[in-house]
Amino acid sequence: MKRNISIQLLVSVLFLHCSLFAGAQNAMQKDLNKYCNDEKNFFYTNVAVSVRDLNSSEVIAGINQNHSMVPASIVKLYTSAAALSYLGDDFRFKTTVGYTGTIDKNGTLVGDVVIVGGGDPTTASKFFPSTKSFIDTIVKAVTNAGITKIKGSVVIDCSLYKDEKESIPKTWLFDDYGKDYGAGVFPVSYQDNIFQISIKTGDNGEVSGFTDSTENENLKLAESEDSTLLFHSNADDQLVKITGYLPPNRNEYVVRSAMPSPPDVLGMELHQAFFRKGLVQYTHQYKISKKSIPVTVLKEIYSPQLQYIVAIMNYYSSNNYAEHLVKYLGYSQRGMGTFSDGALSVLAYFKTLKMECGGAALYDGSGLSRTNYINANHMTEFLVKEYNTVGGIKSAFYKSLPTSGRSGTLRSFPFPSKLVDKIHAKTGSMTGVRNMAGYMDTKSGKKIAFCVMLNGFLDTDANMKVKQAQILEMIYNNY
Repeated sequence: MKRNISIQLLVSVLFLHCSLFAGAQNAMQKDLNKYCNDEKNFFYTNVAVSVRDLNSSEVIAGINQNHSMVPASIVKLYTSAAALSYLGDDFRFKTTVGYTGTIDKNGTLVGDVVIVGGGDPTTASKFFPSTKSFIDTIVKAVTNAGITKIKGSVVIDCSLYKDEKESIPKTWLFDDYGKDYGAGVFPVSYQDNIFQISIKTGDNGEVSGFTDSTENENLKLAESEDSTLLFHSNADDQLVKITGYLPPNRNEYVVRSAMPSPPDVLGMELHQAFFRKGLVQYTHQYKISKKSIPVTVLKEIYSPQLQYIVAIMNYYSSNNYAEHLVKYLGYSQRGMGTFSDGALSVLAYFKTLKMECGGAALYDGSGLSRTNYINANHMTEFLVKEYNTVGGIKSAFYKSLPTSGRSGTLRSFPFPSKLVDKIHAKTGSMTGVRNMAGYMDTKSGKKIAFCVMLNGFLDTDANMKVKQAQILEMIYNNY
């Protein structure tokens, strides 16, 4: 008799727990349905929501959760996880400093100084102060070898990736070409592959002076027939066209753009540094090599650990870091080093997580491509599997995510105070797209994975951020 009572009591407790769970599901679903149906700004907007319990992986609530939509920068979640899994948290990119030929008894190098690119996106990056001395480190490696004169050239070995002309994904929009957020990927990077011009203007907005972030002595201001400014760096006549009007009487008006060829900029910077040390004559030249060059190694320069690169990438939503990672995955996993091979490597990572949900089509690592498609259910299943596979909140993946009201793209998001510190997530936005995906600690203390996607809206982005925050508040309150 006691045994039957115990069994009956256990069944009753389980039934009560399931009833409460179902009630939370129903309330959340009901509130989401009402909100999305009544919100007039959603009438012309594609809305998708998926919410999963982290422990059970069960979908708690969903709206259009299997519809394919443009993900924008939440793609970086996939890129982060795949890179950390394939390469390891402690992985470091390597740039090799070496030489060809011989060093004679007088210290003259009868040969070339060669910089072998290893795909490192952090060389002289503003995000890592320790890499600012990249040029000085190379010069010191050469002088420490006893080299007092270089008879050959400074050579930048850019042979790492097979498709030498593919510096940006082919699926990016033309309007994004050359923008500072759309910098290219090269075996050798420099200063985040972005240059900055500080312009001083006169009374009528004319240019009275300018300086360049790379301190390139060859930078010149050219005249243009359509009254725009043309900046070039004497590297195969590469031009950067800056359109628009300059405000008058500015001591500093900053214009940023992607470098057309970071290896060329590095080559010029190195040549100038060697010239200042008396190692080369001013007439010496640098070269870019597309073929691998065997060298005698002088020094290997390593990047910060991958876990810190990923943290910076997700904190600042760096497209450049993301594309470097996905292209390197194409090289390390498939031997080619193309964006398409990198994207295929990310898609293959889903198989290692034994995911059942399909519907992802990826063409880059950053999400800038509008031909990327995912669905909200795919994202939340990925988030649950990733969390439970790599160590939860202690993982480098989780730690890289911005915190609501505190850091990164979530620092100034219009969350109510109750959601501060409760969300760890990545945002994704472009014209007509406002998405967010990540993890939340709900009102009851449970942990969930969520994905909220808004595509094709006609309202302002600021208003859509408010709507998105209201959806997240409903999720928080109802579970």
